[in-house]
Amino acid sequence: MLDDGPAPRVRVALTVTNTGERAGHEVVQVYVTDPESTVFRPVQELGGFGVVELAAGASERVEVELDARAFQFWHPEVSRWVAEPGRFGIRVGASSREVRLETEVELTGEVVVPELTIDSTVEAWLAHPVAGPALRAQLEAEPRAAAMFFAPGVGEMMRAIPLRRIARFPGFPVPEAELEAAAAQADAAYRAGAR
Repeated sequence: MLDDGPAPRVRVALTVTNTGERAGHEVVQVYVTDPESTVFRPVQELGGFGVVELAAGASERVEVELDARAFQFWHPEVSRWVAEPGRFGIRVGASSREVRLETEVELTGEVVVPELTIDSTVEAWLAHPVAGPALRAQLEAEPRAAAMFFAPGVGEMMRAIPLRRIARFPGFPVPEAELEAAAAQADAAYRAGAR
C-alpha cells in the first residue's frame, strides 16, 4: 500500500516460511535506498522491521509499515525533514548483507525550492524552476560559458561556486549588479505560481 505526498507511508507485505525442523523466529528487516537523492545518503537505511515466530514448516504474512522518516533526510536549507520525489528501492532481508527481496516505489514526495540569494551556487540557480531556465539560456548562448558550466568534470566544479563570484568574471552574461533583483523576482514568481 502507498500513501504518497510530503509525508509518505508505505506498507511492505511478504510471507515468511520456516523451512527448518524446529520452531523459530525471524526478524524481517526492511531497508530503503534513495539512488536519486540530491544529498549524500548511505547506500541503504533501515526503514522498519517486524518479528515473526513460526512453528516448523509454518508460514505467516508479515507487514512492515514505513513511515515518512524512512524516506526523508534533513534538508539544511529549509531546516526540516523532507522526502524528495523519485524512485526509492525497498530491500527486505534478515540483515543488511542478506537481502532476499527487492522492489521499487515511486513517490511524489515534496519538491523543495530553497530561496535564491546572490550567494546561492550556480547549481542552485540552475535548479530553480523560474530562474533556472533563464540562466541556462543565457549561459548556453555564450559558447565559452556553456563549455565552462556544462562540460563534464569542470562544469560540476564551476556550478558549485556562488553565482555572485562567477558574475564578477569578465564577459559573464549576467552582471553582478542585477543578481539581487533577479533572485527576488524569481522567488516571488515561484511563490505566486506555487499557490
